[in-house]
Amino acid sequence: MSDLVKAAAPLSCSVFGATEAIGDAWSWLLLSEAIIDDTRRFDAFQSRLQIARSTLSARLSALCANGLMVQDGRDYTLTAAGADFFTCAMTAMAWGDRWCLDGAAAPTRVAHLGCRDQIRGELRCAACNEVVLARDVSFSRRPEALESAGAAARHRAPNLDLLQRPRRSSIAATLQVIGDRWSALIIRELFYGSMRFEDFLRHLGIASNILSQRLQRLVDHGIVGKHPYQTRPPRHEYRLTAKGLDLYPVPLSMLAWGDRWLASGQPPVRLAHLRCDAVLTPRLSCSECARPITRADVSFEHRD
Repeated sequence: MSDLVKAAAPLSCSVFGATEAIGDAWSWLLLSEAIIDDTRRFDAFQSRLQIARSTLSARLSALCANGLMVQDGRDYTLTAAGADFFTCAMTAMAWGDRWCLDGAAAPTRVAHLGCRDQIRGELRCAACNEVVLARDVSFSRRPEALESAGAAARHRAPNLDLLQRPRRSSIAATLQVIGDRWSALIIRELFYGSMRFEDFLRHLGIASNILSQRLQRLVDHGIVGKHPYQTRPPRHEYRLTAKGLDLYPVPLSMLAWGDRWLASGQPPVRLAHLRCDAVLTPRLSCSECARPITRADVSFEHRD
């Protein structure tokens, strides 16, 4: 696939490129609405998400500028790159279903037209068809450290509490954890092995006060745990919990999307699947029959 998306960020890692090209939580939800429910009109997006009209206009303009949507009269339609965001939406929905419902039924039922009534999307290795787990993946190199805060600093973080306002959504629940740029990039760093405060500062070029705030949010959400490694002065390592490790398909799907649409055929970080020793190509699959799925293979039913 060609690099149709206009990404401002240098591609030392496709997760960073995807984060910049896609945008924040509101952009995620706009793309998800377009993919799942074929929403196209400005007023329909505004009604369904109850998003401020100025915010909606800005996000739609950015998605068009970055090649994920095109405006055709009154309609905003997905490009091939925007439609390919389906995998990211499905992995975010699956994590929200598992960790954010407190025993309630999933707000959106996903049916695989080929096998069973209700499924979740999961990432499997294209070579061996095994489910991809974070501990089973190695990477060719770490991304280069960011020299400055860059584009992420120019965007005000969205008010994540507003994402669930119109109706319950497992995607929105996931985005309440990862839906601002810094949180997404900190989670990327955790999967690359960063654990100490100084590691995040060095690799992300993030202000220390913002880093402290985002790390504490991830602790509060149960994504990472704090583990002391020094007492005088007190210092902690931040390690992914089981809940945090299970989030891996979301940044992995973003990395794969960025590799396809931003990297001009040259992924900046290559992954290997340790269970089969093959280059890892993650493939969205049905949780029940393990066959690959695309948007055309599934239907969605909102419960409320």
